[in-house]
Amino acid sequence: MSKRMLLQATILILFFIVPLLDIFRIDLVHLHFYVLTKSFSFNDGYILLLTVLVLVFTFVSISQWFGRQFCGWMCPHNTFSVYLTKITNSKTLRNNAGLRNAIDIGLSLIFAPLIGFSMIAYFYSPKDLFEEIITFDTGAWSFWAYILATVFFFVMINRLRHSFCRSACPYGMLQMILSDKNSRTGGIKNMFRGAGLVLTLLMTVMTSILLFSIFTNTGFAVSIGKNLQGVPAENRIIYTYNLQIENLKDKPATFTLTYQNVPESWDVILPSRVKAEPNSVASETLLFRIDQGSIGKNTAIMIIITNEEGKKIEREISIFPIKK
Repeated sequence: MSKRMLLQATILILFFIVPLLDIFRIDLVHLHFYVLTKSFSFNDGYILLLTVLVLVFTFVSISQWFGRQFCGWMCPHNTFSVYLTKITNSKTLRNNAGLRNAIDIGLSLIFAPLIGFSMIAYFYSPKDLFEEIITFDTGAWSFWAYILATVFFFVMINRLRHSFCRSACPYGMLQMILSDKNSRTGGIKNMFRGAGLVLTLLMTVMTSILLFSIFTNTGFAVSIGKNLQGVPAENRIIYTYNLQIENLKDKPATFTLTYQNVPESWDVILPSRVKAEPNSVASETLLFRIDQGSIGKNTAIMIIITNEEGKKIEREISIFPIKK
């Protein structure tokens, strides 16, 4: 197998397995995203932004470093188009139009659903999508998104093929824009001169920051929302908050909570431990019954949430009780 065929096969396999293995996937339903098998909340949107930027600049850099090699060596659509065309134009089928068309349509019908599934799986749980397809769950929006994607890719594979590459592919047009005398010759040396060197340095910095952010992430997210605010009760004023801890891991987790700056004169009901199931959100209520002597005084309370690995997230709530 040539280097080109090996790279084409590798990229094609990656296209299908990346969402299945959570190497990169955005779950629009549960508002999670996955990078290198780690789960993140949309609260960590900077990691998603960094990931997208690294991917975008990877494609830009390939064009600058190696010229117009992506289409012929890495593009999954081009790989499909080339090899399907080779099959249908083989000596055996060339003079048999009926058989050639039947095989062409048959291969397109086989691959279009697979590609459609993989594409939707980048934005939806592959497991849930598979269950909806095999049960023919027409009430699910993802089922119809899959049907539309399958039809689209059938047209792409069976009808458009190289016409799409020549006339409509955005990346193909970008390659022409980025092409210069260095990139047209291609080669590793382009990574260390001119615009190619700038992209190399930029990619190195962004990738380093992304990897650091991924592997130092806490693995959970915390949000605090207001409930009762300043409600009088038995000569005290009540404030309550809803604490939510989102466990982003595939195993149960117990979180320890500590509090700072809570006045001794307040009656409080504050949880010290919170348990969360895998990939789920645990909720607890924080209750503060504030004495009359604290009215008109602002109090900033620090809440420190620690997981079993010792990683911490700090949240601050500010309470300024007033008479109503």
